[in-house]
Order: sequence, then structure tokens, then C-alpha cells
Amino acid sequence: MNFRRRVTLQLTPLLDLMLIVIFAQYMEVKMVAKQEIDRVDSQRQETADENAILRQRVDQWEAEQRESNQTLHHEREKLGQVVRELFRIPDTTLNKLIQPRSQTETGGLSSAEIADLKARFQKLANSTGEQVIDHLLTFNEMRKQFDVWDCYLNEDGTLQITIGQDRQQIKSKVIESPEIFVEVVLQVRKQFPPTKNSILILCSYGDCQLSHRLSMTRGLPSLAERMKRDGHGTQSFEYAVFGYRPQPELKL
Repeated sequence: MNFRRRVTLQLTPLLDLMLIVIFAQYMEVKMVAKQEIDRVDSQRQETADENAILRQRVDQWEAEQRESNQTLHHEREKLGQVVRELFRIPDTTLNKLIQPRSQTETGGLSSAEIADLKARFQKLANSTGEQVIDHLLTFNEMRKQFDVWDCYLNEDGTLQITIGQDRQQIKSKVIESPEIFVEVVLQVRKQFPPTKNSILILCSYGDCQLSHRLSMTRGLPSLAERMKRDGHGTQSFEYAVFGYRPQPELKL
């Protein structure tokens, strides 16, 4: 009987100690959990504060951007209005400018093309300044898709070609036949290979002889076909005859 009592007296302090340890661990876990919650809450608050600051900065930037866009719009509109006035050409003057480029045996514009050109002038003259600027920007973007070659027949029958990104000018021998015209342009093509898949050849002439003009205009279809064949169908070639232009200066 005394033995059992002695055992009971020995286990009681152990039980108390175990309870103390468990309680201490519980308090530690609770404290750690609270610290973690506080840390997470603090991080959330810091993130919320940073987001609020960033939102303010974004709002400020958007407001400045809207103001800048409005200013740019007004400037574009003013510039477009100035350019638009250039298209307000009286019909009599416009006819004098366009009619000499009507289609003849040396090329030029057909009646339908002339009518379409007049309609475009009228449309631009009645457009807003912003629409005129958009038209010019669209034209500029289209030119980026083409290699533009400017061919001009000088008074002496020589061909002046402006080509390449640096707009280099090359003067050839006298163009006495369509075959010579094709030969000259193909030689230039070897010297300045096309950089794009589409090439636009713009032709005009000065006070040269009719035979020289015919040599150029009659050689254009053969030139386009030859260049297309040499390019194995991977490149397209278009050409247009602008007609008479004053003699430009040759930059060598």
C-alpha cells in the first residue's frame, strides 16, 4: 500500500512539468503565429501603400499624357489645316496642272485616273487637318514598303536615276532605244540591289526629244517583265509615268 502511494507522489511532479512544457509550447506557437500574422498584415499594408503611390503616379502620368495628346492633336490639326489649304486649288488651275499628264503614246494618266485624282484633291481640300496628316502618314508608311526609283530623262537624252536609301543620283548614256533603257536600268539594279519585295519606278522627262521619251516609256513594260523574271517571281515591279518635269540639278 505504501508502495503505490510513493509511485503516485513521484508521477505528480512529472505531470505538472509536462503540462507546463505543453503550455509553454502553446504560448510560443501562439506568439509565433501572432508575429507571422502581424508580419503578413504589415507586408499587406506596405504593398497597399506602394500600390496607392504607384496608382497616383500612373494617374498623374495619364493626366500628363492626355494633356500632351491634346496639345499634339491641336498642333497636328493646325499643320493639317495649313497643308489642306494647299489642296484648295481652283478647277482651272488644277486642269492646267493635270491635263498635260493625260495619256498619250508616251504614257501618262488616263481620263479615269485624272478624274480620280481630281476627286482626291477635292476630298483632301474638304478634310479636317487631322485627316490630312493621317493621309500623309499613310503615304509615308506605304513608301516604306517600296524601293522607289526615280528615272528622269534629261534634255540631252541621258537618263538620271535617283536610287537607294541615300538617294544617290546616277547619270547614264543617251537613251536611244527601249533596249538601251532596259540595259541601263538593269546595270543600275546590279549596283544597287533592291532591299524590298516591291519596286516602284517613277518616270518623268524634261525638254528632250520625242524619240528619247518613247525609248523610255516603250521600254518600261519590257523592263518590268525582265526584272520580274530575274527575281523569280519573288519581287513585284510597278511603274508610273509622271510626264514633264523641269530639269533637276544633278548631284554628283
